[in-house]
Amino acid sequence: MAKITLNKQQSKAANTLSGPVLILAGAGAGKTMTLTARIIKLISSGIMPQNILAITFTNKAAGEMRERITKAISKNSKINFSTLELGMTPFVSTFHALGVFIIRENHQKLGISKYFSIYDRADSRKALKEALKKLSLDPKEWDLRMLISVISKNKGNFLDHKNFTKIAKNNFHTKTISDIWNKYEEIKKEDKALDFDDLLLKTAQLLDNDKSIREHYQKKWSHIHIDEYQDTNKVQNKIAELLTNPETKNIFAVGDDDQSVYAWRGSDIKNILDFEKKHNAHKIFMEQNYRSSGNIIEASNAVIAKNKDRYPKKLFTESPAGEEIILYSSFSEKEEARAIAAKIKERLKYNKKINENDIAILYRANFQSRVLEEAMLTENIPYQVLGTKFFDRAEVKDIMSYIKASQNPTSLVDLKRIINSPKRGIGKVSVVKIFSGDTSTLSAKAQTSYKDFLKILEKIKQYSKNHTPSELIKFTIKESGFEKMFKNQKTDEANERLANTYELALFAEKYDILEKEEALLKFFEDVALISDQDSKKDSKKKPSVKLMTIHASKGLEFDTVFLTGAEEHFFSPLETESSEKEAEKKEEERRLFYVAMTRAKNLLFISWSGMRTIYGKTETNDLVSFVLDIPHNLIKEDSTFQNFKDDNDDEIEYLEW
Repeated sequence: MAKITLNKQQSKAANTLSGPVLILAGAGAGKTMTLTARIIKLISSGIMPQNILAITFTNKAAGEMRERITKAISKNSKINFSTLELGMTPFVSTFHALGVFIIRENHQKLGISKYFSIYDRADSRKALKEALKKLSLDPKEWDLRMLISVISKNKGNFLDHKNFTKIAKNNFHTKTISDIWNKYEEIKKEDKALDFDDLLLKTAQLLDNDKSIREHYQKKWSHIHIDEYQDTNKVQNKIAELLTNPETKNIFAVGDDDQSVYAWRGSDIKNILDFEKKHNAHKIFMEQNYRSSGNIIEASNAVIAKNKDRYPKKLFTESPAGEEIILYSSFSEKEEARAIAAKIKERLKYNKKINENDIAILYRANFQSRVLEEAMLTENIPYQVLGTKFFDRAEVKDIMSYIKASQNPTSLVDLKRIINSPKRGIGKVSVVKIFSGDTSTLSAKAQTSYKDFLKILEKIKQYSKNHTPSELIKFTIKESGFEKMFKNQKTDEANERLANTYELALFAEKYDILEKEEALLKFFEDVALISDQDSKKDSKKKPSVKLMTIHASKGLEFDTVFLTGAEEHFFSPLETESSEKEAEKKEEERRLFYVAMTRAKNLLFISWSGMRTIYGKTETNDLVSFVLDIPHNLIKEDSTFQNFKDDNDDEIEYLEW
């Protein structure tokens, strides 16, 4: 029989088989192994596998948990004969997959087809666009991303369109959103479709409103397990509570309040903080870390300890203290990136036990990847961006297409991309007419919009004759209407997309020293070559350094982690509605910094730049205050700008790669 070796606290968690249980599992504490062990214990104790439910957040996590459980069952001689051979296994899924299962089983009660379609975000955008059209509302005045966000957040807060309508009566803006939402629901109903948020909301409503259905699932799943409880929103928390039998209360919640970093997506840290009191739960701490060195754990503990809304806990490890954390400062973000590339090469040269796959570069905002990607390419370090590569981002491609189309009006690829981006009232039918040369039959409005578009391209062309590439990009951002559009949207995503466009201007600065025409041609050529190198690098599937946002790194681990841009402005609250809201946001930013630190196994580099250009403006920065909480004896300071000087010779050499 295969044996899972557990430490004292893991064993305590795995052997607590009844009643409400809250497991507070720190980073790298082995929670998946403990969950698996508990499920095996339940089956060994006589609980039928099909009466066990385990829910997590991603398909990948659910798949890994399912695989671990299946392997553990198959290797356990006491229980495998009565489970796998008879097809009896625990129900392991994501919240959304669980919702699909319950809705399909009860489709008649909900009055929907068993074979309902599921809208992805693109489908939702199309349906909302149609809703605007049916309500005779101008699509240019209503941002589809904003509408999807409003609808999604309200559904996540257990509020459907009918209840939203009741609270939207006295406000013109919310009343209009309510009308759009209602029309959106009608369109989905006609399509026999549900969106992702419906999968949760309708499941919760069904369980809440129908006692017989609720009791059926409470009997079906006698033991409930919820992983990553700190990431649940209101409706997910509601589903977990409704599925739990009120008499036995066999709910096993696992999570880490110190890793709650998705408030912007609707998760509520109060769900895990209030769980113990609300359910009168047995609380177990799992604080032994199996991932990181002693120095990294001690430093991480010091940082997170400053948060107030948390369960007090302190991770420990039996691993050696290991290498000191390296804190290094640089003059600019370019110097920071070049220093990181140099240190990666140094790390790979002197540590033969690791390769590029063991190294990650983490950053707070997507636009930070551009200068890092450039440094990787310059030093021939294979890399992979988890997410979208900088030059593949839609807004970056749009600005490039405006400039290329201004220089080459026959470039149909570029013209098609930007003719209605930002939206200017040139629909698909009008586009077909324009590209077939039939502009005379355009509507008066479409003709005016098309003429205005051509004027913009002409302005960009004329401006390019007497200005540098970086100046041209900034001019294009404004003239195209992108700056106005992103600023009007007033969302974090829009701010970041605007920052990406200005990051393109920053990239172009190195071409400003060349003659105007040569500079622009060289700029176009190098961007094309960078994209080509990216695609070749992906196709070879060589070991590669991973570049990603800190949010994307959650759940991952690497031998060596570069935590970049450790500056106050990156980790400060954007919201200023109230001091309470600011305090909550600051605590989440601290948790995010903690998540980044605890991704590292053996070596953690924290870097910051004294000067950084954002939105086209260069500003001085302060080191983020979180770093000051790390005991000084754990840190080795390094000033990289002393070794990487930013002078004209370096600029020219850097340009020629």
